[in-house]
Amino acid sequence: MAPAPRFSPEEQEKLIICAAITTIEQSSLLDFSMSKIAKLAGLSMGSVYKFVQCKEDVLIALATSMYQERQRVFKQVISLPLTTPERIIANSLLDFSKVQMYNFDDQLESIVNTRAMMNRCSPRWLDQMIACGKVCEGMFQTFLQTASDSGELTSGNRDIAEINSGTWSLAIGYFQTVRLHHCWQKEQDVCEDDCLPALAPDSDHIRCLQRLINTYDWQQKVSDEDISKVCQCLVEKGLR
Repeated sequence: MAPAPRFSPEEQEKLIICAAITTIEQSSLLDFSMSKIAKLAGLSMGSVYKFVQCKEDVLIALATSMYQERQRVFKQVISLPLTTPERIIANSLLDFSKVQMYNFDDQLESIVNTRAMMNRCSPRWLDQMIACGKVCEGMFQTFLQTASDSGELTSGNRDIAEINSGTWSLAIGYFQTVRLHHCWQKEQDVCEDDCLPALAPDSDHIRCLQRLINTYDWQQKVSDEDISKVCQCLVEKGLR
């Protein structure tokens, strides 16, 4: 009879993920090796390949965990005792260290969301990552639908898709640009912190987001005082 394995499948998965994080931190997202992951995890290459079949699978697996952590934080934000417009803005006023899972989050997100990566990884991992994204989208859709059903969004369902698309596009586009400049500064040794600082209440992005949100038919628009209140609420919840 063959000896029982030292670790359960769940334990092996955790070992491999932890080893992958360490390996990437010691090299890069492009240069890490599967053999180094196996060595750090204390597992055979065969055991590693049962879990991830290629380097692309490793990156997709890490991204899936990253998106799951973002979902957890997003749930906290949408449960805050604020109006719906205030909670939308709250997502951009978070302390980024509360959302960041790895010190290579930004680079990982850029790499995994490419057609080349998706074509090379295993369907199992791709499906899991896509499912995580859909859960987050569904949460925000439900969040807005609740505002419509309650009459807080007085235009009803008419504007939900537009608010969803507009606010997420503004946030994603803005932060990608800021992170790019952050990386450039880091290359020049201007910035020492790996994580972006929390946005100020009067920052360009928050002002743009406030203006966009207030174009829709809410029972209560977002004032500058409301934004200050959002910051204070996030501080009290340990999110800023």
